[in-house]
Amino acid sequence: MDPSGAIVRSVALRMIRRLADQPELVRPLSTVVDMVDNDEAELALDDIGMVIKFSRFPVLRSEYEDLLRAAQQLDYLDSLTDTGVELLIVEG
Repeated sequence: MDPSGAIVRSVALRMIRRLADQPELVRPLSTVVDMVDNDEAELALDDIGMVIKFSRFPVLRSEYEDLLRAAQQLDYLDSLTDTGVELLIVEG
């Protein structure tokens, strides 16, 4: 697993733990983990951005910063910034 994929996987797992009481969010975030496990880090980054965008749940600043780092490593920054995820950031 490449480092950027490991970051996306880690963020998805942290979100799953934080949002464990919301199965409608846990399911798609689990799919993100599966994508990374199948060496599809770019697709996983796209997917986590879409899950956040359409579900509109708060994203911790630390989660966003990690996703941003992964997007930069993949040279895939537009995938994250085009979703408007930064508007959902909360401290943490």
